Amino acid sequence: MFRKRGQGTIEYLVIIAIVVVIALVVVGLLLQVMDQGSGIPEATAKTAWKSAQPWAITDWDQNTTALALVLKNNSYESMELEDVHVNGTAAVFEDFNVSSGATSTVYVALTATTAGDKYSYAKANIYITYNTANINGKNQYALADIVGTVS
Repeated sequence: MFRKRGQGTIEYLVIIAIVVVIALVVVGLLLQVMDQGSGIPEATAKTAWKSAQPWAITDWDQNTTALALVLKNNSYESMELEDVHVNGTAAVFEDFNVSSGATSTVYVALTATTAGDKYSYAKANIYITYNTANINGKNQYALADIVGTVS
């Protein structure tokens, strides 16, 4: 008679233990997936940058000493590129005009890295300064991080 009363309690505790173990496994897997890399895949970052206005970065690559950015003028007018800032380092240009729809590769010299290393430059530390026909010194701030592997 006393056995049946205890059996229900033990079954209840075993079910709770199984649910807790499953929840811990799921949380562990989610944290592991979210912790991989810089948090944003390179393909996703490039997709975001391609839609940027008025300057898009259609591609990028970093070697051991510089970051190469392929800039595209997505506006309807020719614009003058003044500088590109990445992580506190600026590539400065003088009288560098890019016509509407045209692309140009620019290089930002960065701290030396080793081939095969991963890099990530936060969007908060990336902006482009440019001039239009009517306004000088406009800034365009990044839509996404710049991430990848050093070539």
